[in-house]
This record gives sequence, C-alpha cells and structure tokens, in this order.
Amino acid sequence: MTMNTLADWTLLTYIAAHNNLDSAGTRSRDQILATPSTDKVKLAVLFDSWGGATRQIVGQPEEPMHAYDSGDPARLLETIKWAFEKCPAKRYGLVLWSHGSGYWDQKELIKIAKQARGEMAAIEAPERDGAARSMALFRTTLQHILAEPDAAERAILFDDGTGHSVDTLELAKVCAHAQQLIGQPIDLLGMDACVMATLEVAYELRESVRYLVASEELVPGRSWPYDTILSKLRAHPEMSGADLATQVVQDYAAYYAANPPLLNGGDVTKVALDLARINELCAPVQALAAALRQHMPEEYKALWAAQYEAQIQETHNKRRNPKLSKFGYHLWDVGSLAVRLAEKAQQPAVKAAAAAIGPALKPGAGAVLAEAHQGEWFDGIGGVSIYMAPPRLPVSSAYGKLALAKDTGWGAMLKDYKAEI
Repeated sequence: MTMNTLADWTLLTYIAAHNNLDSAGTRSRDQILATPSTDKVKLAVLFDSWGGATRQIVGQPEEPMHAYDSGDPARLLETIKWAFEKCPAKRYGLVLWSHGSGYWDQKELIKIAKQARGEMAAIEAPERDGAARSMALFRTTLQHILAEPDAAERAILFDDGTGHSVDTLELAKVCAHAQQLIGQPIDLLGMDACVMATLEVAYELRESVRYLVASEELVPGRSWPYDTILSKLRAHPEMSGADLATQVVQDYAAYYAANPPLLNGGDVTKVALDLARINELCAPVQALAAALRQHMPEEYKALWAAQYEAQIQETHNKRRNPKLSKFGYHLWDVGSLAVRLAEKAQQPAVKAAAAAIGPALKPGAGAVLAEAHQGEWFDGIGGVSIYMAPPRLPVSSAYGKLALAKDTGWGAMLKDYKAEI
C-alpha cells in the first residue's frame, strides 16, 4: 500500500464504561459517532458498558463483542490491532476513556468486589472519579489488589464486570506492541481519565508514544468535547501529533470555561507532553532527588513543609474536597512542590535543583507542549504530578518497579525521606 492511499489519521477511542460511568460513556460515544469518518480521518470506537460491548469504524456497521473484558490488556491490544489494520494511516491516535485509577482502602475494594458480582447498580458519577483515590502504583486485577499487603493501586480502564483494569506497566507493553504493529510510535495517546498526567506514566511510555494528553486532576463526567475536537481534526487532517495534542488541551479548557463542572468549584487541568523530550523534565527531577538524598537530614522538614503548603493551596485552604483531588495525598504537582522547596530548603544544592524544575515545565520550552487549568487554587501548577506518599504512610512496595523510580533515584529518595520523617 502506497503512502497516498493512507488516511492522514486513524483515531481509536476505547471507552471502558462497564462501571458507574455507563451513561457518561454513552454521551462520548454518541459524539464520536456523530462525526463521520473521511478518507483522510478514520474514527474507530470501542464501547463497553453494562449492556455489552460493541466496536465500529464510524460510518460502518457496528460489531458486537461478546463477553468482552475492556480491562484486559490483551483485549485492548486486540482492538488496537483491529482498528489500525482496518484503517492504515500516516498517524495513529489512541484515546483511553474510563476511570483513572487510584488508592483503594479496604472498604472501597469491597465495594468494587460487589460491583463485579453485580450487587451494585451502575450510576453516573458527577465526576470521572467517584471515590477517594489518588495514584500510587500499578497492578491488573482486583484479585491482585486484594492480595497486596497495602491497598495502594493505580490503573486505568476499569471493568467492574470482571474486576480487571489495565495498569501502566501493562499499558507500556501494549503500546510497545502497537508500535511494532504500525512500525512507528503511536502519535497521540489521550488519557480521558482522572489523574493520569504523572511523570511516572509519561516516562514509562516514552519509547512507544510521541505525545501524551492527560489530566493530573479529575476529569468531569462530560469528558472531552469530542464533537469540537474531531470536527477540527476533520477540517485539518494534516495536523501533526503535537498539533492535535495541543488542540485537545485548548478545546478541553475552552469547553469547561464555558461549562464549568459542578464539583469542586469547576476545577479542571489538562497537559500535552512531548515524550521525546520527557528526559528534559526528568533530568532536573533526578538532580533534585540526588541533592535531597545527600542532604535529607537537613532538608526533610523543608520537603514536608513544601508538600503541606501545596496541599493547602490546591484544596483552597481545605474548602476543596481533598478526597476528590489527585492527592488524598499521594501525588503532588511537580512545579508547585519545586517552587516551595526552592524557597524553604537550607542547602544551596537543594535550592538550585528545585529551582531548575520550573523552567523545564514551561510550555513550549521542552517536554510540555501546552498546559491549561481552571480554579485559582491551581495557579502556578506545572500540569504534571509525581508520587510522594504522605508522611503517615510508607512508600508503596511496588513503586520501585517503575522506570522513573529507578532511573531518577526518586524511589530511593522517598525511602530516605520516610526514614527521617
């Protein structure tokens, strides 16, 4: 097949709504189906809900998917293969629509187990994340979660029919397989799910994905404005991955400026990252980790003070519900944390390392293509979060499995921090 027979874009939206987001997923699916595919832009959608699963190329007949488990990474890869082989293109995009994961206490785990057995009715949450969660680490199934000595888990694509979800380590494997399939990295990976704009996620996907769009906070139940985004892509199919990633951030921010979500005063965040340049952000993080490890006995109090002040600001002095934020508190905005640490640290090496992070987060200067947020409590954020468990809790036993934790020394720094505090 020659290049001039290829579409400019094939974009698959994978809606894993077999959970309490069934009706919200239906809304997003209907917006996508109302935007016809063209010769230049091919749109595909997988929709899994309590009523069953279907997939289709927009404009073609719907295909029923029997006994489909949207939380199984093998099924995700199978659907990617189906869409990308059916609609070969110059550029490929994948949007993952679902809950974006979290930190589950035992009561919440029991609730999920009941949902998996059909003992809880499906209801639409006012926001994409309906429970007290924040990210911590990665696993696949409910059984694995329950087997962990601590309850900290992190994932995406929750299927309450099976109790499965796709964790970030598995997602990296899926994207690597997709890269082999199409002979190039995925041009755009969109996370239409809560709290997925973490440095850990971005770094894990850096070799198989070119551009990542995600939110470090909650995603409203109304989701992305697919009608606006896809209409612009149809009108300008020559968009690069960077162009489309930036467009998503702009359209998302504009939509929620005009239609503020009810929860937490209308706050939203969104960031577009160039993963080919993610090391430009990870390098100063690595330098900060090294400086903190060298001076932890003198600086652990400053680090906690920086965490606490960031929490106070981003919960609007605790008027914004911290249980419905990215924290709870396990994730901290990298920029907010670094600014405060640069002010409070005593050692020049720590001050300098913390101060170097801000410029690396400037949109257009490196890894960050675009960043947008609403809510005065988000002023000064960088759009990307990083894991830091609160002092009362230990570092997750699985955090060290992540590439970022190992390559930057952030995992070792957290252990030193916990030993002091």
